[in-house]
Amino acid sequence: MSDLRDLQLQLADAMLAGGTPLSGALRGDAKADASNRLAIYQHGYRIRLREALATEFPGLALLAGRRFARLLDDYVAAHPSTHFNIRWHGDGLAGFLMRTAPWRDRPELAEMAQLDWAISTAFDAADQATVSAADLAGLAPDAWAALRLHPLPHARLLRCTSNVDAFRRAADRGEPRPALRRWRRARHLLVWRPALDVRYRQVTVAELPALLGALNGDSFAQLCERLAQRHGVAALPRMAALLAQWLDERLIGRLTLPGATTM
Repeated sequence: MSDLRDLQLQLADAMLAGGTPLSGALRGDAKADASNRLAIYQHGYRIRLREALATEFPGLALLAGRRFARLLDDYVAAHPSTHFNIRWHGDGLAGFLMRTAPWRDRPELAEMAQLDWAISTAFDAADQATVSAADLAGLAPDAWAALRLHPLPHARLLRCTSNVDAFRRAADRGEPRPALRRWRRARHLLVWRPALDVRYRQVTVAELPALLGALNGDSFAQLCERLAQRHGVAALPRMAALLAQWLDERLIGRLTLPGATTM
């Protein structure tokens, strides 16, 4: 059994990292020798990885164009799959594009990969109920200051310097490739899934401080303080408007109060 286990590990290494099994571990036949037979399986495995990645990153495929195949080849060569489920192989693609030449010279590629991956991860996340206005109706006035609004756990806030959301939208709709636009000031995208469909949208400058606070677990009073730094006495009505928007978008997954159970 140990000999079989050793052989399986050698073959796994050959598939994942391009290793070579010990001499005699593989046999050829009249159609192909041992090295050619191994090469066929190695090539097929890498093709399967590229196909899986292409499914997870449709926006990146549209943005990268003809360079997409090479991009995936570089990633697969540098990052063999380490998870039994091929779906998770793309987890490091955005980081790879940020760090690795020549891809790091085009930051929009990593940003696009981040958006694609956030959408894919949100789609696969466990279903969760969301908070409604009715859930807040019975809250005592003196409890609001300590109330914490927790966005859905899969919600992601992404910093972007280009219009990567336009590329993802075009890919989803089967539309032509849009023109790339780079922003002078970074913008933010919010990704979440309130029901069956994943949503993504730009976050306004006015909303950003409060949304960052909610994702950080700040209390309602702290969210108002964040807004007060920009809007002064108008912070409370602005926070009330944002809360109504988040509830309507089904962004809030749960509420908590210090010393109380989750609402």
